[in-house]
Amino acid sequence: MNSNDKAAQLCLVDLPSLPALLMEALQFTADNQSLTKFADKISQDPPMVIRILRIANSPFYGMSREISSLRQAIVLLGLNRVRDMLLGVCFSKMLPVRHKDFDYPLFLHHSLAVADCTRQLAIYTGIGQDIAFSAGLLHDIGLLVIVLLFPDDFSRIINEPHPNRVETERRILGFDHMEIGGKAAMKWNLPVAIQEAIELHETPPTRDSTKSLALLVYAANLLVTEAEQGDDSGLERQEAITNVLNKLDIPIDQATLWVNTGRQFADQIVAIL
Repeated sequence: MNSNDKAAQLCLVDLPSLPALLMEALQFTADNQSLTKFADKISQDPPMVIRILRIANSPFYGMSREISSLRQAIVLLGLNRVRDMLLGVCFSKMLPVRHKDFDYPLFLHHSLAVADCTRQLAIYTGIGQDIAFSAGLLHDIGLLVIVLLFPDDFSRIINEPHPNRVETERRILGFDHMEIGGKAAMKWNLPVAIQEAIELHETPPTRDSTKSLALLVYAANLLVTEAEQGDDSGLERQEAITNVLNKLDIPIDQATLWVNTGRQFADQIVAIL
């Protein structure tokens, strides 16, 4: 059995279940259920309701009056935005124990920004915005799996001077966070399209690649990473961004606007959580 097979077996045996609330939020996304029914269930968790209301009343949304109930938030903000908040809040509960070398707030911020950017990119493709947000939110789930299952190896990876983290992961673990993330998504029975997006979110498209959820997440991850880095070391990344946006027929100025909006959305949720 090679390293990848051993990692897969370990992942399947030892990986904990997703938080129940997050599973229900993802199921809502997949089945397009009534958020009102879901809100009734969320209302049974007062701390969760308080978090969502704090986000809804933040300056980011600029509501003219105070939002005092979950149902009111649904009416004023819309089903989609409240669902996005629910997923973001639920996702923030995924790592029960903090790792000294893992910057969870930074990870959460990146995941939320990519999620919102992917959702907006989906407008140009005909791909559902709900599943696009979920795929963007979960694209780096493999990093959490590594932290949970291989904490000592994660520390080695983080403290290695090699600039390419994916190559370092493969050298130390025998696999990377995309591979193990895809296996985790399969264990959790996430939609196949989300599994593929997780596995391919750092894989450049080929000449024959068509518009897909995986391509959207790849583009959003590139765009957000470029905004986070913002230096000359990203010239290769900038070329990749141009190529993928051309393939998606999305103007760079529009994509840049969506990245900024996504990062503002992430700012608000991370600050309140």
